[in-house]
Amino acid sequence: MPADDLAIRAHYSGDRLAERILEALAAAGAEPSPQALAPADQFHSYGHRATRDLAAAAGLQPGERVLDLGCGLGGPARMLAAEAGCRVTGIDLTPEFIRSARILAEACGLADLCEFVEGTCLALPFDDASFDAVVTQHVVMNIADRARFWAEAFRVLRPGGRFACFDIIRGPNPAPLAYPLPWAREPAISHLLDEAATQQGLEAAGFRIERWEVVPPPPPAAFPPGRPLSLALTAGPDFPDRVRNAEVALADGRLNLLLAVLRKPA
Repeated sequence: MPADDLAIRAHYSGDRLAERILEALAAAGAEPSPQALAPADQFHSYGHRATRDLAAAAGLQPGERVLDLGCGLGGPARMLAAEAGCRVTGIDLTPEFIRSARILAEACGLADLCEFVEGTCLALPFDDASFDAVVTQHVVMNIADRARFWAEAFRVLRPGGRFACFDIIRGPNPAPLAYPLPWAREPAISHLLDEAATQQGLEAAGFRIERWEVVPPPPPAAFPPGRPLSLALTAGPDFPDRVRNAEVALADGRLNLLLAVLRKPA
């Protein structure tokens, strides 16, 4: 496995993530559902709201086959299955994420609509034209070979299919970033592109832009003591500090949030 992939796995590694989430949920007297799990399994700005916005922007329909690139713990996949009625396949590089995603899908009663595969987004184990839509949220920051990432997404889409992304990109402020950040504790595994390079790369892959929006940053994240579920439970005790560094960079223009929907020509 490439050294970059090993470093990314190490960054996102965890222990018994599904079990810890379900134990915390039970202690709070709640039943597993995509909505109840969202504070701990949606690893991106705006959380479950962003997943819903992306589904609406992409026009996802019941019964469509959807691929979630860099699915993490499977929170977005489960929400798309439950709320949009899609059949969702998630792929991620991190073994513990995939193991836990499967457990959480079973707990939510969504195993028949959600499949989770361990693997790299740079060599997808799927046939050409396998999916009606491909989605990804806050993943490309760890992808050095962005052209290959987009080419693989394009390949597995059917003609006329949609690619929907909610990404962190480099903003107009050229000042250096302060680490650690949610996706990297050091610069070696952080691979950001600016808006122009992102658009150029997606169009070079063959996509046609349908929606392109720089989204304002969300309000500061809250990590109140005693909250049963939060990303600090699954992303590590230093996660609040990493989020604060990202929030400052979003506020001063070193980072931007991009929501885009693109189409593979029919």
